[in-house]
Amino acid sequence: MVKQASLLSQLQAIVGADGVRRDDELSNFAVDGLTPQAAVAPSSYEQVAEVLRYAHTEGLAVIPRGGGTHMHIGNVPGRYDIGLSLLRLDQVVEHEPADLTVTCQAGITLDRLQRHLGQHGQLVPLDPAWGEETTIGGILAANASGPSRHAYGAPRDFTIGLKVVTADGRITKAGGRVVKNVAGYDLCKLYIGSLGTLGVIVEAGFKLAPTPKVERTVIATFDTPGQACAFAADLQHRRLSLRAVQLLNATAASAVGLAQQGLCALVLDLAGTPQAVERSRREIGELAQDAAADLRDEENAAMAWQSRMRPGSAEEPYLLCKAATLPTHLPALIESLETVAGPPHILALPTVGVLYASWPRLEDAEAAIGRLRTAVTALDGSLVLERCPLDIKPRLDVFGDPPPSFDLMRRVKEQFDPKGVLSPGRQVGRL
Repeated sequence: MVKQASLLSQLQAIVGADGVRRDDELSNFAVDGLTPQAAVAPSSYEQVAEVLRYAHTEGLAVIPRGGGTHMHIGNVPGRYDIGLSLLRLDQVVEHEPADLTVTCQAGITLDRLQRHLGQHGQLVPLDPAWGEETTIGGILAANASGPSRHAYGAPRDFTIGLKVVTADGRITKAGGRVVKNVAGYDLCKLYIGSLGTLGVIVEAGFKLAPTPKVERTVIATFDTPGQACAFAADLQHRRLSLRAVQLLNATAASAVGLAQQGLCALVLDLAGTPQAVERSRREIGELAQDAAADLRDEENAAMAWQSRMRPGSAEEPYLLCKAATLPTHLPALIESLETVAGPPHILALPTVGVLYASWPRLEDAEAAIGRLRTAVTALDGSLVLERCPLDIKPRLDVFGDPPPSFDLMRRVKEQFDPKGVLSPGRQVGRL
């Protein structure tokens, strides 16, 4: 084990005195109750590489981070020596409006990138929560997506290139800065969602979309999630100008004032040209009338439920799960989750087959988690515990039982990070 004084001296020689975080800032880098010996904020890719070369030589564990909004995702780290902040790598590297592409550094926040692109009538189709804090690198590392996944897909679908620093300190590239990248393996898809266990993303390139000319939100209320999911499926088949389709169960819809007690809410975000949005709104109205659903326009249908999941908020959930299954199984999955562990707040993407369920307090969380996994598995789904009590988290694998591909995943980890330098223990099977 390297002594802290020697560690700080070596890190200061690499990143400079202004790049080493003070001792009183180390608590900001804590992950699941573990605090590093030191934390650094490099200002160049070369400094990131040098930090990792030093950590690799000394066998020190490094956990990269951006805005910290996704650090609750993943297993408890096996060990943790150096916190690596990417917030000083926050520039737009290249933007080609005519080609609808952008390349940016990993530490730039989503909101700042969108403001830059908005000046040119463009956007990167990412909209996870807390865009003012979450960084591009953090979004990719966690494979985080938001409601617009309905129209644009997940981050893997429009990421065209990455620059990644490996565990032993090599600066590498995957993909490129143009849309048509056809040579070699698509390593971008491997790095995205790896939680920083295979490499540190320092730069990313994306395909862009034009900013919609008009945006409009309507809310339809239903007696049951099954009715809402059927309505959403009907809308999807009609190819309307829908950017997002979100379903809140009765508990969540009532809590944020989107529906009366006992009703669930389907939030429909329309976006596109004025003519397309108007036609879509008219057709949705006709379908809602046929389905006997109440429909209303909403000026600001901000998802207040997101505040309940925000770290440190008064309504931060005791337990937060992300489940995925076939869209056709989603109504049954919602029904199961509402009965096995008490009434949760549920936000679902019915056309995608993904939902988030949160509970403010559970009597026996560990037993409830077991029942939740059983319910999801019965519907051929998967369950990830995105947030759970720290007193039980070390005893669990938040991703559940390792998948059949786990041996391949283990061998990939051994090839990319043989010394276990990067975020050890945080991935599936505590890789």
